[in-house]
Amino acid sequence: MEPWERSESASVKKPMAPPMDALSDDLLGEILRRLPDMASLASAALVCKGWGGVASDPVIFRRFLFLRTPPLVGVILTKRNRECAAHRNDLRFVAPRVCDGGLLLLSCGRYSSKLAVYDPLQRTAIFFEPPAGWHMVRYAIIADEVGPSFQVIAICPWHSHRFAVFSSGAGKWVVVNSCRHSWMCVDDGMAAGRFVYWRSNTKRNTMNDNEEQIYVLDTKTMVWSVITAPFPAGESYCVADMAEHGGLCIVSSKEQCVLLWVRDISGGWVVKKEVSLLNQFGYLKRIRRDEWMKRLRILSMKAGYVYMEFWSIRKSESYILVLNLNTVKLQQIFRNNADERYRGAAFPFFLRLPPLPAADDDKELQDA
Repeated sequence: MEPWERSESASVKKPMAPPMDALSDDLLGEILRRLPDMASLASAALVCKGWGGVASDPVIFRRFLFLRTPPLVGVILTKRNRECAAHRNDLRFVAPRVCDGGLLLLSCGRYSSKLAVYDPLQRTAIFFEPPAGWHMVRYAIIADEVGPSFQVIAICPWHSHRFAVFSSGAGKWVVVNSCRHSWMCVDDGMAAGRFVYWRSNTKRNTMNDNEEQIYVLDTKTMVWSVITAPFPAGESYCVADMAEHGGLCIVSSKEQCVLLWVRDISGGWVVKKEVSLLNQFGYLKRIRRDEWMKRLRILSMKAGYVYMEFWSIRKSESYILVLNLNTVKLQQIFRNNADERYRGAAFPFFLRLPPLPAADDDKELQDA
């Protein structure tokens, strides 16, 4: 048959697709980012050693942290003097300062002359001292999401234009002189993804009682920014890094309502979602009435889940609430029926997950 006599219905042979091992790491990374869930990424990581290395890359792995339920171990409660709820006898002179990624930053002594980053599950600690000559230091810790490393950020009222960074890799403080902010009235900081932030302490600040300032540090670029909260000072809130909403967002509470604030196109703040806990969940209204549960405190937000403490103004009891903000469902509610009041800082404690495993070449051959 001549080429011009070929039937229209005759199939045309398609070119063969390139082999999978011919894909570059960048192209493979773009493909893995589009997988639907963490289980699919884990399966892809077991294909071969090369795929395992790409799947374990922090840039790709971080994308899937927003697609899974954070493994909440529990909540560490403290008194106002920062005495720990769980181990107050053994840690009488140790104060939990901040928590992130399953790691606690502890300070020892009245003037916090000793510091330690403690892993309660592994029962290991790294000890170090505050920056030399610094007093009344405010700290924040940010843990590596896929590894054992961490950073501690320190700011000090007496060094207004400087901050210091302690890296677990270097094992020492590095003072940075590129800051233009004053830290006269701030509490210890909190992590929000790659960011850490410090909230202005409005109880001590008498100059800007009606304005809540949030000092934010990008730990990747070490660039500072200041956010003016879109609500009056005194409300409970936390900052979250939410890629699906364009970056940093704020979750606040007002009269047992949870509000999600996001940036609009002009850079202002707008309420993206509002959840009335008492109207949405009737049994909370009954708990509020029977047990005088009046105060709602936002603890943190992680992967779309808001962690809150609902506590009584008359009794020592409190409830820990976990709200899925995407589905507007109360995922967990558990009661703290302690005899003593723990009205100090409260830290949701999450299990640290190791990097995704990468299969070796022998296992690849066995699976083939």
